[in-house]
Amino acid sequence: MFNRFFSSGSDASQERLNETCDCDCPNGWEESDGHCYIYQKTPKDWACAEDHCLSLGANLASIHNENEYQLVKALIRGKDPNENPVWIGLSACQKKYMWIWADGANSRYTNWNSDEPNYTEKECCVHMNFGVEKNWNDIPCSLNYPFVCVKKLA
Repeated sequence: MFNRFFSSGSDASQERLNETCDCDCPNGWEESDGHCYIYQKTPKDWACAEDHCLSLGANLASIHNENEYQLVKALIRGKDPNENPVWIGLSACQKKYMWIWADGANSRYTNWNSDEPNYTEKECCVHMNFGVEKNWNDIPCSLNYPFVCVKKLA
């Protein structure tokens, strides 16, 4: 925890606010770069996984760059040494070919397996750690997988 300070008036004196900021991730979560991450091992379908994340004040993990991708892979590896597939928050269920993260962000960074996404069999949700490459795959949202939630550090 830390106390917030601000400057007021022309004398620029600092006054201490009575507010405090709880700037640590909750117990069981891992912090990185201003975000808290948690691996949830109980398999759920994509929508139920997102609902569970929302109940924790989070979303299914969004991955915006290679650093975040490696961080999520390391988190999964630490909880599941076999690196089985895990839901992330990417989907294109509302409009084919328009990949959107569960937190509403557009998808600019991707890490698809070869020949993915292929959009077969109503595949509009995404899991990672698929196949030999252990990258992303589009798959039906009704399947059950563990998942990763993320929220901004308060």
